[in-house]
Amino acid sequence: MIRIEHIRRHATARPDATAVVDGAVRLSWTDFADAVGRCAAGLTEQLPEERRARPVRAVFLSGPRWELAVLLAACATLGIPCTGFDPAQDTDRLARTLDLLGPSIVIVSSEHAPVLDAALGAAPGTDARELLRVPLDPPAESARLSGADAAGGVAGPNGLPEPGAHVDAPRATGAAASPAHADRAAGRPEFAGRPDPGSAEPVRPFPDLLASDPPRRLPEPLHQEFLAVVPGGSRPRVTVRGSAAEGRALIDLVDEFGFDAHDVHLVAAPLWQPLSLQLARTLLTVGGALVLDDTGDAEVLAALIAAEHVTTTMIEPGALGRLLVHPDSAAPARSGRLRCVITPGRHLGRWTVDTAWARLGPVLHLALTSPETGLAGLLTPEESQVTRARTGRAVLGTTVVVLSDEGEVLPAGRPGRLAIAGPHVMDGYLDGEAEFRTLDPGADSGAGSALGEDAGERRFLVTDDLGVLDEHGRFTLTGRAGGVRAAVRDRAVDAALFRLESDLLNLPCLRDTAVVRVSLPTLGDALVVPFIAVAVGREATGYAALRTACARRVPSIPAHVIAVDHIPYSPTGRIRTAELLRAVVPILTLNLQLEQTVHQEISA
Repeated sequence: MIRIEHIRRHATARPDATAVVDGAVRLSWTDFADAVGRCAAGLTEQLPEERRARPVRAVFLSGPRWELAVLLAACATLGIPCTGFDPAQDTDRLARTLDLLGPSIVIVSSEHAPVLDAALGAAPGTDARELLRVPLDPPAESARLSGADAAGGVAGPNGLPEPGAHVDAPRATGAAASPAHADRAAGRPEFAGRPDPGSAEPVRPFPDLLASDPPRRLPEPLHQEFLAVVPGGSRPRVTVRGSAAEGRALIDLVDEFGFDAHDVHLVAAPLWQPLSLQLARTLLTVGGALVLDDTGDAEVLAALIAAEHVTTTMIEPGALGRLLVHPDSAAPARSGRLRCVITPGRHLGRWTVDTAWARLGPVLHLALTSPETGLAGLLTPEESQVTRARTGRAVLGTTVVVLSDEGEVLPAGRPGRLAIAGPHVMDGYLDGEAEFRTLDPGADSGAGSALGEDAGERRFLVTDDLGVLDEHGRFTLTGRAGGVRAAVRDRAVDAALFRLESDLLNLPCLRDTAVVRVSLPTLGDALVVPFIAVAVGREATGYAALRTACARRVPSIPAHVIAVDHIPYSPTGRIRTAELLRAVVPILTLNLQLEQTVHQEISA
């Protein structure tokens, strides 16, 4: 997140301009600078010298909130990497990630406190007594402050600040939070995430940090590293990047999207997603304003885009799908302010692209991103009209090449394994080795690059993505290597399944779909293909199209096609396969049993 010296620079130039908006809270740059300074001073008081002997790291479990933005900026000011966790992951994986990171500070909102408590209890290498716990929500006593007291006398009929009221951040000790946050805090006898009175775990709630004395001089930054958790995989992995690479990546993002101080950026994806946090940091650095949403509700998003004159947004795929079917989503296109919508694009298809163009205008940018590569590829609104799904061009500063099994750079049109170089790429894993190679793409390789010239030898990260480059330097994903030994893989079937899903994503008669291979006692070795029809009553078209495509691409595996109302996505754009199968497999099993019963009765 942005450091305090950058915040103070904007506060000097535009002291009353808005920096952060969260519900009823509006922090000016002056308020933001004061709040970050106080929190940085409060954290410094809680980190004695003995705690600084080892790397000082922070983690957080929270949705986008103004309190979190302040703490992230305070940690950046102190040089403390603050890494976000997906609260939807299982307890065991979260516990192992905590052990891997070894944090000194944990930042948690009340709704995610039980998840953190369970993970701490299951993490044998993490002693909760050594952690500084920072609850974002105040105890009930602080939450019962009147809105007039918290907002400098500007209170609404319900005791909360009037929407749009200016809030003096140092005095906003909890009641000045957005209505959603205040509702969570009010009416509870005690904050859900606060340890027992007899616990030795140190606790410093956010309102207490905010009440710290302004710092006379901040200490030198402790570290210069940026960490991000990699989702999925058999074991937790954490990527590491240096500060120099992050600075170059920021410059490239500004050049790529044209961000400036006039932009109003809506954060509609959790800040634990690396790209979401990086975009928020970039917009604040250039002086733009952040509008934070922790609901994912389509009506709220449409209202925020219109009321706050939003120009750019990072939005998770699930929220984008809900927004596009909401009647109010056409309003931003009419206002003409919204110019850039960024979302992970590995599983988004033709319906999303066409509907976004029709309702929002030519604004949708599909990002091909991962914690290891950062923002590697982008499909602009114009390119998405004529290009297949899972295709992108390398973003500025990034080079993409395709490697053979022997590690040689392949020419355009030859499929192989993608390797990526650039400032967005990680330096390595915190605990474990990644495959890097020093390569010279050469003029004849067809490398996807936005450098405009031969860059010579560069350090490339060899990814698990399979793909192919075209003659224009655009790359298309064709499969996943997945880290499985070639001897036990059925590469032909894997490639066919990936091509099948890509074909289905390009069908205009489907709103969304997924292809999952299962091996179950009830279904055997089969494909489960849930889909969402473009409209009620159009399911028959979807059934016919999917069955035909499955029989053409993968005739050797039976396919079970089923219409659904919802396909669950993680905020990073990954389909939550386990949740999806829990919902559809019982229905498919019952249908199969009924078909067998009917067949037996007819035969008898």
